[in-house]
Amino acid sequence: MSTKLVIVESPNKVRSIAAYLGAEFDVEASVGHIRDLAQPSELPPAEKKGPYGKFAVDVEDGFKPYYVVNPDKKKTVTQLRKALKGAEELYLATDDDREGEAIAWHLLQVLKPKVPVRRMTFTEITKEAVTRALASTRDLDIHLVDAQETRRILDRLVGYEVSPVLWRKVRAGLSAGRVQSVATRLVVERERERMAFVSAGYWGVEAEFAALPGAGASSISEDADARDADARRANAFTARLATLDGRRVATGRDFTDAGGLRPAAVKAGTVHLHEGGAKAVADAVGRGRPRVAEVEEKPYKRRPAAPFTTSTLQQEASRKLRMNPRETMRVAQGLYENGFITYMRTDSTVLSGQAVAAARAQVAELYGAEYVPAKPRIYAAKSKGAQEAHEAIRPAGDHFRTPAQVSDQLAGAQFRLYELIWKRTVASQMADAVGSTATVRVEVPLKPAGGVSRDAGLTFSTAGFTASGTVITFRGFLAAYEEGRDAERYESESAGSTGSTGSTGAGGKAGAKSDKDVRLPAMSAGDDLSALSAEASGHETTPPPRYTEASLVKALEEREIGRPSTYAATMSTISDRGYVEHRGQALVPTWLAFAVTRLLEENFTELVDYDFTASMEADLDRIAAGQEDRIDWLTRFYFGQGSQALAVG
Repeated sequence: MSTKLVIVESPNKVRSIAAYLGAEFDVEASVGHIRDLAQPSELPPAEKKGPYGKFAVDVEDGFKPYYVVNPDKKKTVTQLRKALKGAEELYLATDDDREGEAIAWHLLQVLKPKVPVRRMTFTEITKEAVTRALASTRDLDIHLVDAQETRRILDRLVGYEVSPVLWRKVRAGLSAGRVQSVATRLVVERERERMAFVSAGYWGVEAEFAALPGAGASSISEDADARDADARRANAFTARLATLDGRRVATGRDFTDAGGLRPAAVKAGTVHLHEGGAKAVADAVGRGRPRVAEVEEKPYKRRPAAPFTTSTLQQEASRKLRMNPRETMRVAQGLYENGFITYMRTDSTVLSGQAVAAARAQVAELYGAEYVPAKPRIYAAKSKGAQEAHEAIRPAGDHFRTPAQVSDQLAGAQFRLYELIWKRTVASQMADAVGSTATVRVEVPLKPAGGVSRDAGLTFSTAGFTASGTVITFRGFLAAYEEGRDAERYESESAGSTGSTGSTGAGGKAGAKSDKDVRLPAMSAGDDLSALSAEASGHETTPPPRYTEASLVKALEEREIGRPSTYAATMSTISDRGYVEHRGQALVPTWLAFAVTRLLEENFTELVDYDFTASMEADLDRIAAGQEDRIDWLTRFYFGQGSQALAVG
């Protein structure tokens, strides 16, 4: 008969954990939180008129909360009490984070066990991990509980004080969550920037040159036999106009959002090239005698990205798998509960010693010993706030299962996400990618047509073109995985060109060919080149790109706003509340978002201030570490001093 009761959060964990622990353990699930702050409207009549009546929190007496067992959890609590009656020991095996610690505390408060209680934590559901957890139990960490309870009370205070203002001034039923309001403001501010944006037109020139030994000054206007043409094409490369008479030619980065050249560009004498001048330069390049002015070579080395945290997993799954944060976390939860990956809510990029050994062994096995670096790679925590005692997200176990080995157990989104996590983890322990990067500068004397001293449209005598490319001599971690990236405002000037009559964004498009994909022919300074073609192209600067869910998650993390584990819920909330609409992957703020953001900016400035919101997270970290008293902190936050008080009466 079972004499030890283990309580986990999810019913999906029960069967596998019970199998690992054996017959003397009875494993039950709390199914998440069993109680929460009461709704003020559901308080007992005697309490509605008392200090708990407004928030179910007594703000005058140490912010005491009034908790109730959730109606849908009363049956669960009854089952847990029944199971506890026959137990000699209680193991609280809720998730190893602040919320899991709080759930364990609530279980103690409700069940009131009279047997020894042990806190049992693990970050992966494997026999090895569960066995290790059983041998290293601990006491409940009350500081983590304080931090989570403070967060819950904080969110209740903010929501219940501010939301009624929105109901009166904007629309009934709105909410003003602490993190969701800041996330909405980010989206609104980006849209304001786009609305105020004034595009600027500018032109550039792209030329194709060929490096031929002894080619001399062959130009695009001279006749050549087919063999010479083929040889030139085989050694051709594309370069972009960079300077005219030594002055830099303006690109999209040189313009302000108001449509003019930046002061620094004006001061440096940057050339703002227009259509007539660009076409004249392109035409003159064909008559010139291009030569290599300079070749610069540098060694290239690139390190792999760190293993996944919650935030980076959400971002990468969005880029590569087109999964939104909510779907990513749902799929990851299933992978974790079924023993395929470690816990998916973590700020840490650290891998355990067992995981590092497993990754390095798998690299050697699948790619070869030369792909294993001499020393294991150690990734530090991303921020001071990364205090959850977790590893990075990685395949579960002391020996990783390859995607091929789980293909018969996982399908669809689960398989794709597992494969992504496996690749990232293995790549993080692989050797650097190495090679060399070459940058060539080409000078072309600009000769006017017909011997005229200077064409009307040609006011420069020398054009400078540049091209660069990287040759990877050892792929290293790139053999397994390459990190994706969000579309940037200025990625490639050449990617945005549309010929002599079109216009596109200054930044081009995501996925354009990058320098590392370009291979340049062998050249030396002083070599003569052939000019095969030259084309002028028009561009227009583009406004800042709208946020996607991935880039918004990244922006929140960079500002240290909220917890990565809550970002999926935040993305869902601002969408479900009607603050943003999805246009493809882009997040477009609605009129409602503008109205709510403006009201909050004008009346609750600190609540939507990025630094202030980030500082609250740092304060919660200090409470979790036992360095800050939660009652003192809540008192300062709620009552403040003068105009700083949250209470709005």
